[in-house]
Amino acid sequence: MKLRALLISLIAVIMLAGCSSDSNDNETASNEDNNGEKQDLKVYTTVFPLYSMTKEIAGDTLEVESVYPKNVNMHNYEPSQKDILSYAKGDLFIYTNHELDPVAKKIDETIGNDVEVLEAFDNKDEFIKDEHDHDHEGEDHDHDADHEHGEHDHDHDHHHGEFDPHVWLDPELSIQMAENIKNKLVELNPDEKETYEANYEILKADLEDLSKELDEATKDNSRDTVYISHESIGYLSDKYDFEQVGINGLNDDEPSQKELTKMISDIKETKTPYILKEQNVSSRLTDMVAKETDVEFLSFHNLEALTDNDPEDATYQSLMRENIKSLEKALHD
Repeated sequence: MKLRALLISLIAVIMLAGCSSDSNDNETASNEDNNGEKQDLKVYTTVFPLYSMTKEIAGDTLEVESVYPKNVNMHNYEPSQKDILSYAKGDLFIYTNHELDPVAKKIDETIGNDVEVLEAFDNKDEFIKDEHDHDHEGEDHDHDADHEHGEHDHDHDHHHGEFDPHVWLDPELSIQMAENIKNKLVELNPDEKETYEANYEILKADLEDLSKELDEATKDNSRDTVYISHESIGYLSDKYDFEQVGINGLNDDEPSQKELTKMISDIKETKTPYILKEQNVSSRLTDMVAKETDVEFLSFHNLEALTDNDPEDATYQSLMRENIKSLEKALHD
């Protein structure tokens, strides 16, 4: 009897240990599933600044990918239908604004019922209207439109090219987008709220520093005009009271012969030493103007998309700091 009781007790201990082990295994499996689910969360963005800011806020809590391949120009890039459908497998799609990015609008209209979407920049009072259309008929333009800070035409028509999409080049406006991204990530993945809040505060401080650096770089300008390969710096020229002259227009439209001749004449007359040359804009006309006027190029990254020449660890902040150096030189030398 004692032996039988001993055997029963031993079997019970073994069964309890097995249950405990199963429970631990199940708990481990559950954690792995949860961790796997978090890692599987995927966010698609449009332009590089949205990718960079989302990546910095999210850390390693989710996967972030830009819909723009390297080397593309947002003004002529069109994703395939297959590409767009693949974005529907993500959990969140982030873009600036329908009116600033018609391609994003097209993607949103296709996948919006299946994926969470975020319009990161919803402050339409800050939109800058494109008022510098190149004249392909060769007629004169009125270049005396208001250039006072804060005075814009906010007639929100809905056709391509109506507004300057490069809102992210002003770090203060990027702070607004970063905060909207942070809030959406918290909504999407509330377990990581503390991480997102902490990372956002670090990013915000960086963007505030960039804004101060821009303030300093644009003080006491010796020049009031900056020539650039295409009209991408409208938000900066408006805020810091200088005029941008793009070799190509906002949507990469080319100038008329009359405009091109006047541009070359103005550069020679003012002895302008530099043209800002962007990373993803066709250089044919820009190269021609530079040759005719004997100016030097300064690199400027409009941040629409990275190129093969950009560092793998490039961030919004690192590229903007290089932009500030180029802008300062163009305005002061």
